Amino acid sequence: MKKQKRISFGYTRNDMNEIVIYEEQAEVVKLIFELYSFNQSLSKISKYLEMYRISSPSNKPLWGRQIINNVLSNENYTGNDDYPRIITDELWNSVQNKKNSSRYSMRYSHC
Repeated sequence: MKKQKRISFGYTRNDMNEIVIYEEQAEVVKLIFELYSFNQSLSKISKYLEMYRISSPSNKPLWGRQIINNVLSNENYTGNDDYPRIITDELWNSVQNKKNSSRYSMRYSHC
C-alpha cells in the first residue's frame, strides 16, 4: 500500500500505516450526512457545526459550505479503496439524490 500525502477527514493512520476510522471526526462526518439528508442546507449545517465549536478538516472553527460539500461528495466514506466505511450506502445514495436534484443548487447558493 502506498502512502497518500493526505487522508480524508474522519480517518487517521495506525502504527502499521493503515487507514482507520478516527472516531471523533467520523461522528462529525455522520452528522453532516444526516443533517443534509434531513433537508438542512449547507449554510445551516455550517452554522450548526460552528455553534458547537466543532473543528473543520483544517482544524479551524469555521466551516465553509464548500468544505461541507466536499465531505458530502467524498466516496471514501462508503468504504472504498483502503478506507473503512463510515456511512451506509443508503445514506450516501439519499444525500447524492438530494444534491443532484434541482433544489440542491438553490440550497447551495442561498442561506
